[in-house]
Amino acid sequence: MTKLVQVLRTLISAADRKNTSLFLHFQKPTKQNLNPDSQNLDLNKIMQNVGGEQFDFRTFKAAYDTDPRIKTMVKNFNAVGVEVKTAKNNDKDQMQQDPAGNDIEKMAKRATDLGDNLT
Repeated sequence: MTKLVQVLRTLISAADRKNTSLFLHFQKPTKQNLNPDSQNLDLNKIMQNVGGEQFDFRTFKAAYDTDPRIKTMVKNFNAVGVEVKTAKNNDKDQMQQDPAGNDIEKMAKRATDLGDNLT
């Protein structure tokens, strides 16, 4: 799994430099399963190039479940492939959750609200 971690780190770094999202397919991507808003790559071809193991949903899930480093780099995965966490899709998610930043304001207010507990 060390090679998988190295590959993920390298791909995330490259995607962040290009400001793109990244989707890694378990098989060569076809027009039907391309992610339109992401850079689409063949994970197993990349792993083959570095002498690493091949993945499908089951084997990737096993790696995901046993290596906490992988969990920190993966946003989501399914039978088609892996959506990797990048700066671009993390920013998009934060804006979708609350574009005005109201949640941060509410959390700060709750953190500083001491209520009637002062003596």
